[in-house]
Amino acid sequence: MGIELTNVNKVYKSGEVEVHALRNASLHIPDNKIVAILGPSGSGKSTLLNVIGGIDRHDSGTISVGDYMLDEMKDKQVTEYRRHALGFIFQQYNLIPTLTVSENVEVGSQLSKNPLDQKDILEKVGMWDKKDKFPFQLSGGEQQRVAIARALVKNPAYLLCDEPTGALDEETGKKILTLLKYVNETYGTTVCIITHNNGIGEMAHTVIRMKSGEIMDNYFNEQPLAPEKVSWV
Repeated sequence: MGIELTNVNKVYKSGEVEVHALRNASLHIPDNKIVAILGPSGSGKSTLLNVIGGIDRHDSGTISVGDYMLDEMKDKQVTEYRRHALGFIFQQYNLIPTLTVSENVEVGSQLSKNPLDQKDILEKVGMWDKKDKFPFQLSGGEQQRVAIARALVKNPAYLLCDEPTGALDEETGKKILTLLKYVNETYGTTVCIITHNNGIGEMAHTVIRMKSGEIMDNYFNEQPLAPEKVSWV
């Protein structure tokens, strides 16, 4: 099934100024793959991820994600879709500062009808030994691992990642990419990564390039590299 967009448009208005964030965007993202969405700032990457994730509603065109037809869904149905089908990972982590690592991940677990085992997930991301720590006691890479665990414990079919390595150094960033590859291979999760780092495209099965709200290229990578071998720019 995968993710399918056909002639999707999104316009943001500020007074009399219109910004065409997406222009007739059409693409297919296969299930159970890692997908890299590349492009400079302002190319429409985040808007594309937001309309796929139901955070923003598109103005025209059609979007389907698995069995979900987003353009036919009411707001309440979109909320249920985000809750049950998706996991989100953001550059800023968005952890709740007053909750421990374990409690932050529990928040994700409570949003799912079929959550994965919390201890197992925290062990997989290497954070079980810090389950009682608070976010301010963790490094940036550790906080990102907790954010991944919180998203993953929901057992989502689709993991949407908005610049997950943007604030990290190369060593930590590649560890995060290795973890996302593990998630894809172990759970069959479709992992969509938006980034301005072209090197990340080297590890993806499918690479989408954007510019000025348009899909400029969409191709299959026959020989994805291991995350530790990707170029870092």
